Amino acid sequence: MSPKPPPKGPFSVDIHPRPRPPSEGHTPLPDTLPRVDFGSPVTTNPRNPSRTTGTPEDGDLDAITPAPTVTASERPSVPVPASTAAQRPLEHYWIASAAQLPVPDDFGVRTFKGRQYVDVPGGGVVHIEADPDTGLYRAKLPSELQASGPVLVRDSASTLWHPVDEVGSTTYPLTATRLEAFRTHLDFTGVEPGDDGLYRHDGKLYVVIENRTYQALHDLEASSPQAPVMRIVRAEDPVALDDRNVYVATRPGRSEPVVYASLDGWVGTHVGAKGGMHRRANPAADRAAIASVEVVHELDRLDSESDQAMAISERLQSDWEAVRGTQGERNALILREIQHQRELGILEKTVTYYTDNKADIVALYRRDGYRAKLIHLQQGRILAYERILEVNFLRQLLAGPITAASTENLPSVAAFLTKKLTYMKKRQEIEDELVKKWRVPPSDLHGDVLSPMEVHEVVALWMYAKSRLLSNDQSATTAFEAPYLAAMFSQTTTAYGAIDNIPESARSAVLSELLDQSIAIRDSYDRLALPPEPKHATSRDEITGEIKAFEHTLEEHLARYHLEQIRNSALPAHEQSIDFDFIPAQDRSGAAPRPSRMFRARHHGVYKINVGHPRQSDTGVQVIDVMSPGDLIQVMHTYERQEGEWRRLRPVQNTALPELMAQATQRLDQFDSHLGEARRDERAKRNATNIVEFLGGKAETLDDLARQLEHAPNPTGNNIAPLVQRLRDHSHRLRTEGEDIRIRLYKDKAFLGGDRLAYLISQEHIGAVKILDRALRGKGKEKHFLDIYSLNDRHTGEPLWHAHFHYDRKDTLAVHFKDDGGHLKTLEQSGKGISSQRRDEQAGRPHTAIWRPAIDRRTAQRIFDLAT
Repeated sequence: MSPKPPPKGPFSVDIHPRPRPPSEGHTPLPDTLPRVDFGSPVTTNPRNPSRTTGTPEDGDLDAITPAPTVTASERPSVPVPASTAAQRPLEHYWIASAAQLPVPDDFGVRTFKGRQYVDVPGGGVVHIEADPDTGLYRAKLPSELQASGPVLVRDSASTLWHPVDEVGSTTYPLTATRLEAFRTHLDFTGVEPGDDGLYRHDGKLYVVIENRTYQALHDLEASSPQAPVMRIVRAEDPVALDDRNVYVATRPGRSEPVVYASLDGWVGTHVGAKGGMHRRANPAADRAAIASVEVVHELDRLDSESDQAMAISERLQSDWEAVRGTQGERNALILREIQHQRELGILEKTVTYYTDNKADIVALYRRDGYRAKLIHLQQGRILAYERILEVNFLRQLLAGPITAASTENLPSVAAFLTKKLTYMKKRQEIEDELVKKWRVPPSDLHGDVLSPMEVHEVVALWMYAKSRLLSNDQSATTAFEAPYLAAMFSQTTTAYGAIDNIPESARSAVLSELLDQSIAIRDSYDRLALPPEPKHATSRDEITGEIKAFEHTLEEHLARYHLEQIRNSALPAHEQSIDFDFIPAQDRSGAAPRPSRMFRARHHGVYKINVGHPRQSDTGVQVIDVMSPGDLIQVMHTYERQEGEWRRLRPVQNTALPELMAQATQRLDQFDSHLGEARRDERAKRNATNIVEFLGGKAETLDDLARQLEHAPNPTGNNIAPLVQRLRDHSHRLRTEGEDIRIRLYKDKAFLGGDRLAYLISQEHIGAVKILDRALRGKGKEKHFLDIYSLNDRHTGEPLWHAHFHYDRKDTLAVHFKDDGGHLKTLEQSGKGISSQRRDEQAGRPHTAIWRPAIDRRTAQRIFDLAT
């Protein structure tokens, strides 16, 4: 429960920061967090146990005693202290026992049954009550209706309350220890102060106490013409920066109120209202001050907790370094990981507190200070995640290799990569927030910014490990498929990571093909035949979820290059040449990167983008090695240039003729089954690329068997020609059927895609008819002219889509449509536009955004040619 102060009475608030020297890994902030002190100067009296005996006037807390004799007299016009009771010593007001009282709150007040008690020097406890005339707290006897004892103020350094002589001075001497935090390095020896006791230097005011110099400000609120009050402040605090040398209480910074005495020099003083008298109770101000105390107390506690955790982390790191390479290393790493997790938890708790209490902290710390501290905390979280990732990696290395994991070690590797991926994503979220929300330059993030590509690489490696686990539980006929799909996804992410190393004119085409590859891979995972256990379906869902996230990344990146592609009249993606050498960027490990090549190669009738390392073969021919995602030193495939394109090299088979003939017969018998499966997938509108690849793979198998039959030794003179011809005929039929299915699926009226349209035009399956000629649309700045072309099935004449082209002028050439003015629409969408969307919004009806894929100028020119 939050501490509650006395409902009345005076207290002053000094806001000051906790000294905190910069440490490694922390960015010093311009304004350190404030701490709030209440009350009078620090005393050295230690807290003593409460007295167990009291004076005759004391009694039980709830006892009712006879009232004292009351003498009636005329009340003076100005309140004066009680003549008798006020002269009694403080010990006279001690209560008999404090055993029933609760512990003191942050203000040193014990509240019991609505009454308030405070500890006083000497081990006593007294009942207090606010004086209704002055608002000051006085000691009170149980028999009194109104407190008449000494005025008490709280010691800001402890929970003790001390008596103050009302009639005498409210000043007190200042010690060097008390002022140590305020000391400056200036020396005014030999310099005379002004008549006001102040030294002036470089526009600032200073006081000298016991030959030590302190910066000071005018406290106008607490001053009077008879008693000017100054505030000693720390030069580095925001409160000290006022160019008029005026103290502003709302600015963060610690201070000490002082006055100048002709005999004693500068002495401390109690401040409140004008002239140093205590202010009357202000409930609203009290509540605000209490809130400040609670916030600053919690911030100090969290800072202290974080400092302790960091110190332990550093010690454990030293302990690990001492046992590195020995049997004790694993335990040392476990201790480090546990501690880094604890450190991260403290930082996250602190960030949450900052977020939940933003208004209060900004009021104390100002907006710039809040921002700086929150950025500092988020950078600390990034560093904590980095250390956790490091420790996890070192622990996993002790268990075995990561990239070439054995079957037995695979579950451990998959679990490690799952954890690593989780931490990397959380760290990435923090970095994205700092860069996008707080506008922190990436170079300021400890110089260790985690690139998004690193996350994609770990996703690919994680997917490969998970897919190998899936394959271990599958039948022999499909065991290869999941790891193969993961390897293809790894190639996709690798190619995406190299996008900035290829010509800008080709990036849109590469991104478009990578997006198609990712969609096809995800569709293949969805079709995997898995065992019935729920864990396998869960693993697949996790994998497809990561692929979807990667597709979203590709789509965002692709949008950046679409407009540039339109302006440059680039070729459609499938017609562009993809064959580029490049040197990858050096990774964080510091290892020199190997030369690489991005290229397009056909696999089972489908062209895919790959990245590999070029080299010269033993015969002097240039080849490209594509590495395995699970073992970066293991070559997965090698490609060689043949007939104008890159083709995968296949190992030479030495199978006997009878076995080849048996295999050929078996494959031919499966022909109808393959066609049936492909047509079922077509009806289900499965991914067209996967259907083509499926049938293309079966066709390649038949072609390979035909070649092997032709070259196999035939000592008995078997007539294999008819079998070879059947293999080639069936291979051709499979490829033709795959292409026909692709064309039919590409003609789906509900699906829009500029690349699909370009492909259909290149295969002569599209006709075009102009159905609207430069119709005026819009008014004012939105005025433009519109052409619409109906894109029809060339063989049936059936309309498939509409192409819209927008022009600034009525007489502009067709190909000179606006840069963003060529769109492909469904027949339903064609009749709608921005006006339809606005009407729906005004009527409060939900509106489905129109997806209008851009049409590049090269494809647009072909549409115009078809319509001529």
